[in-house]
Amino acid sequence: MSILGSIICLGAALAFAGIALLAVWGGSQAIRHELLRGFVSANPGVADRILTILLVGVPLVGVAAIGLLSAIRMTMVAFGQG
Repeated sequence: MSILGSIICLGAALAFAGIALLAVWGGSQAIRHELLRGFVSANPGVADRILTILLVGVPLVGVAAIGLLSAIRMTMVAFGQG
């Protein structure tokens, strides 16, 4: 039973790592293809640009960090380290 639990836990760790990678990839695509084009057409000020990038980037970094930390912790549990 513990082997089956470890396999399931490793699968969940891979899923969390994948979610973190997809969040970073999707965020970079959104910034590159949508946000920067909006800056050209709307022509906001420097403070608005920085605030917009921070309000998009900080949550994405948070999601990625939590996903990767969860994946690391699940891997540790699967191998009996935590």
